[in-house]
Amino acid sequence: MRKRDLTRLLIESAVDRALRDMERDSHRTIRNLLDLALTFSKGSFERHFFTLCQQMLEDESSPYYQLLDRALRTCDRQTLKTFGMNVGYEGCSKGARRIREVEAAGGFNVPWALTIQAGAQGLSRIYIQRMVTEGTDLGIHVYLLQDNQLEQEALEQLLQDNPACAFTILTTGARGADWNLSSLSRFHNLLFSVDARQPLALELCRALEEARMPCAVHLGYSDQAASELPAQLEQVRSLGSLVVLLYADGAGPETRHAVYRRVVEARTARTYPFGLMELTEDLLAIDRIISDDPCSLAFLADGRAMTAAGPAPVNIRTATLTQVLQAVLPKRRP
Repeated sequence: MRKRDLTRLLIESAVDRALRDMERDSHRTIRNLLDLALTFSKGSFERHFFTLCQQMLEDESSPYYQLLDRALRTCDRQTLKTFGMNVGYEGCSKGARRIREVEAAGGFNVPWALTIQAGAQGLSRIYIQRMVTEGTDLGIHVYLLQDNQLEQEALEQLLQDNPACAFTILTTGARGADWNLSSLSRFHNLLFSVDARQPLALELCRALEEARMPCAVHLGYSDQAASELPAQLEQVRSLGSLVVLLYADGAGPETRHAVYRRVVEARTARTYPFGLMELTEDLLAIDRIISDDPCSLAFLADGRAMTAAGPAPVNIRTATLTQVLQAVLPKRRP
């Protein structure tokens, strides 16, 4: 057995013990687990993340304890452990080391996560699987799939073939009836995110809870609608999600930066009983810690690459992922 595999087994064993201990005292156990994690963290990202979590839980009345209790009450423990390990260990620790190696050797940047418009009206399973296979070899273990009529058979095959990756599916409540959640609940590397503004969002969130699957919701914002986000965030409390993902839907960089500042302020002030992220900026912030040259990358339904700066003249249908990265994300010269 390789050393890295043994490391994961040891971490999983500690998490298993912590999950059992949480039955008695979840608040004290999570603080002890964070202390242990910080003690053994070697990378800058892990130390930054665990320190931030400690600060969020310093106050016993912190709403993040509500988040913890809700996750333990509504989610399958194996899913919490596996998805967390795939993001934390595979993505932020082992994957981060691999990303730095590839960047140093290849002279191009590798994003920490990939966003892909997937499905019958997006990229097909052939392109998605090729990207995930190549991306995993480059150190990428986190994938956000925008559901453009994504077939469940294709999703299940992807989850089965890539057990060390974490997949988030951004879907709608109206699509809820199309998903066989009893079948998908077998996979512990999956997180559904439901469009908070679309019909039947609450119904799908409740169905995910009944299936003991973790649930996030996402909210898009434009330049004009960004000012409405505080009121909308109050409204999504009723959905009971663990995480709320904000994304720029027609908003420019200036608005996106302003929204991100408010997100950071809300996290620091412990304003909401759920995790809150601005997708583009938080992915860049994570990548900034992993690499000295932060980047982000998405693929549109027609295969075109999209960076934080805008669309790029290269297509994943006619190029490998490495070729795309070489073309659109070269390392900055000193």
